[in-house]
Amino acid sequence: MKQPTILENLPWRIAGLVLLGVLVVAYQPDLHQPTHRLLIPIAMAVATWMLVQNAAAVALGAGLLAGIHGNPGSADWIVGVAYPALAALCAAIVAVVFWRRFRRRIVATHQARWHNRRHDQQRDDER
Repeated sequence: MKQPTILENLPWRIAGLVLLGVLVVAYQPDLHQPTHRLLIPIAMAVATWMLVQNAAAVALGAGLLAGIHGNPGSADWIVGVAYPALAALCAAIVAVVFWRRFRRRIVATHQARWHNRRHDQQRDDER
């Protein structure tokens, strides 16, 4: 698999940096509107993904923050429902990403083992 370079997807990364900067300036945690408590943090996560291009890292960070700030027994729907749901969604994303990486590694190891066996068998046949 080809390793990505830092300059790969540079326009997306710059757009993510600019968007994240604008959102950080616009964010006001003391306001109790859903825009400032839910939509701007979600947009920050999207901008962070645009910047780092790593869904597992962003989902892990967003899930931890949502889990820390969530309180399922709260009367406030954002703290009581939205944050725990967001934490669960992020946990599912992390689980799927890691499962796919695990499966890819298993397949690659399996193929390498079979390749080595064939190679060793050809050497034995040549002797």
